[in-house]
Amino acid sequence: MNDLRDTGEIVDPRIARIERLKAQNAELEERIVTRDQQLAPLTEFRTLLISRLAAQRDEIERLRRLVAHIGIVRQLPGAATNRVAPFGPVQLEKIPCLMVKNR
Repeated sequence: MNDLRDTGEIVDPRIARIERLKAQNAELEERIVTRDQQLAPLTEFRTLLISRLAAQRDEIERLRRLVAHIGIVRQLPGAATNRVAPFGPVQLEKIPCLMVKNR
């Protein structure tokens, strides 16, 4: 601004400030557009993940209800409770996911 005054042009400081603020505003708007373009795929991905998690939870709850229902889970015939596996004896009663009530 001082250079313009030295050359003989009289510059109103308010007009200069308005022009500077307009330039800053344009730069900020450009940054917002860029940010929105970067966020769009991430938002879609997040929505997809939430949808998948909800579907998985529904499936888990359905399977839990199925297992809780009497007679749905049965022990296979001839299954021994203390079988010997290649890595040592297996005690099925100590494995929580294999604990089944005998009917």
